[in-house]
Amino acid sequence: MTQLRGASAQQARPAPDLSTSPRAVWRLTWPQMLMMYLMFFMGFVAVWVAGQISADVQAALGMVNQCSILLMVVAMAVSSGATAAVSQSLGALKVMRAQRYIGTTVIGCMGLGLLVALGAALFSDGILRVLMVPESIMPQTREMWAASMLGLPAQYLYASTGVMFRATRQVLPPLWVASGVCLCNLLACLGLGLGWFGMPNMGYMGLIWANVGAQYLGAVCNCVLLAHSGYLNRKSLPSLRWLRAGLPYLLKVALPAGAAQIVWQSGYMMLFVLVASLPSDSVNALAGLNAGLRVEALLFLPGMAFNMSVAVLVGNSLGAGKSAEARRVALNMVTLAAVAMSFMAALLWPFRQEVAHLLSQEPGTQAQIVSYLTYNLLSTPFSIASTVMGGVMTGAGATKYNLMIFGGSFWLVRLPLGWLLGHMLWGTASGVFVAMLVSQILQTSIMLYVVLFSDWTRFAMSRCRQPQTP
Repeated sequence: MTQLRGASAQQARPAPDLSTSPRAVWRLTWPQMLMMYLMFFMGFVAVWVAGQISADVQAALGMVNQCSILLMVVAMAVSSGATAAVSQSLGALKVMRAQRYIGTTVIGCMGLGLLVALGAALFSDGILRVLMVPESIMPQTREMWAASMLGLPAQYLYASTGVMFRATRQVLPPLWVASGVCLCNLLACLGLGLGWFGMPNMGYMGLIWANVGAQYLGAVCNCVLLAHSGYLNRKSLPSLRWLRAGLPYLLKVALPAGAAQIVWQSGYMMLFVLVASLPSDSVNALAGLNAGLRVEALLFLPGMAFNMSVAVLVGNSLGAGKSAEARRVALNMVTLAAVAMSFMAALLWPFRQEVAHLLSQEPGTQAQIVSYLTYNLLSTPFSIASTVMGGVMTGAGATKYNLMIFGGSFWLVRLPLGWLLGHMLWGTASGVFVAMLVSQILQTSIMLYVVLFSDWTRFAMSRCRQPQTP
């Protein structure tokens, strides 16, 4: 047994960029931030078009979107493991090992996407019943769900290839792809959803088909560009012997990350259930929650860009054996992101009513949007800080902290408190929204303690514990 091929066997490729300077951080983060805003714009357009059709369609679209996010947990888990493995491998100048992890991730996610889509399609009625979708929107939800599953494999592939670009600090190619995908999706949503541009008016199903087409377009373009970059090629395809050596660390990070995603996303589904089963005005509350989440994405998605950047930077630092640098980068990124996004939230605060009028034609839904934004804009410093600290743990391979802290705060605080306030005491969605704020404060406090005082760097692939292969 010998170590996986090192830097000496990879002179054909230039040395990877491992800088953690402010300029390098900005160069890594701004394209991802712009890409997150493009994703937000895609979702915003879909919600806006759905709102022009009816509040029922808007609520049904929210349920389908949230279900689709829940089904993405497998891809998110594998991608989390791959982010740690690839970034740490490049930090250690093990380029071939990084390529093998990339090949493993892309092929694995494509196969897993097919399996998850097939299972979700076969058990669609049971899933929707468990989620307590209101009967008034069940026909639309069922039809949207069936079509969405056709695009899930492409969504898995698009997401995983995007993560691999970020892990190798190639952030511009996926940005160009996302720009083209966003433009095509915009034209298709307006054309197929509302009949603009002389296109056939397919109503709410036009929104779904627009998204499915966008996912396939993004997946194909990303694969072509990743292959062109040299990171995805015949040599990056892992052998069975290599998988026995390289998979253990990938799974060690991915399994807790996957469990964390399942706990978190299923928690959000239960949050939708809490709102859908409120004693009164549940449809407006559900539509308001869906629209409010889209507006909150203005702040949360840039936070995810910081999350992804800090994961790569921490992984590179730990792969190079620089634990002190990893801690410094982590604290700087958490502080920068929380301050910047809190400032953005303060700018948005006075315009909550105007935003609600823009997103919905229904007065009841507008009131729910305002209520959601009131509490969730206040939670911005906490939600952004905890999001970035989650990225720190991903880059270090310490995803078990994300599982315990995020999952615990959601299921032990947010949902019980949301049920108590929303169903028993207040009887309105505002009780659920207050519970979200309280759980974010608690979650961030615990994560900050871990970042400051826990030895989370020990979860990285140290030089003495690197995977071995023949």
